Amino acid sequence: MARIRFIRDGFFTGIVLGVLASWLGISTAQGQEPVPVKVGAYEYGVVYFFDDGKPSGMVPSLIRLLNDLQDEYAFELVETSSRRRYRSVTNGEVDLVLLESPKWEWEQLDVLFSDPIVQEQDLYLTLSGRGDAEMLFSDVTSYQMLCVLGFHYGFADFNADPEYLRGNFDVMLGYNEKEVLDGLLAGEAPIGVVSAGFLALEFGANPDVRDQVTIASQPDATYDLVSVLSDNSAISLEQFNQLIAELHDEGEVERLWQQLHRGVSR
Repeated sequence: MARIRFIRDGFFTGIVLGVLASWLGISTAQGQEPVPVKVGAYEYGVVYFFDDGKPSGMVPSLIRLLNDLQDEYAFELVETSSRRRYRSVTNGEVDLVLLESPKWEWEQLDVLFSDPIVQEQDLYLTLSGRGDAEMLFSDVTSYQMLCVLGFHYGFADFNADPEYLRGNFDVMLGYNEKEVLDGLLAGEAPIGVVSAGFLALEFGANPDVRDQVTIASQPDATYDLVSVLSDNSAISLEQFNQLIAELHDEGEVERLWQQLHRGVSR
């Protein structure tokens, strides 16, 4: 009888200890700090820009949505540049870069690509009222163009090397899309290339610009934008894709992207 009581007492003690251990495990997990995930971004269209000196655009919005969606990871914005972003990913300065095209010289690097997140276009512009606009747009590489240093263009097979661009095309390279548009309006070159998102942003801020430019019917390029992850990113590719898929299911990604492109059809 005493043996039976011992076994029974041991059984219940085991249950109590098991429940206690389980509770302590849950409490410990709940008390853990979220894993930091450093997100690289640089000035590009509506992907990342400054509004009254504050970081704005799709990247900061996605970071907020990702952090609101879960508490296992803490996504943090880290600024980089269009030319430094490759090194930022490969040397671990950032865990990932939002938003990128795999065609933008990433193929030879040890990185991972997420599922497509949004789609963007680069557009050819010229000044309104030009009688030769159709001729310009039919053969853009025969004319001088304003482009952005470090950006990748369809007409150049996405080769962003400045020496290659200057050696094979008549291009003037500025530091951002605002310089491209301002140069076009000033008559520095007959053609400028900007993203649809940037143009929508500019139309919203300066409505008069809409009447000053003509947009080509065919874009320079249409491309998917993804996230580029370091091979030792703090978040796995599968986990990141799952989070983005959840945001897509909620309709938040498309809603934000369309809002940022209001006024420019894509």
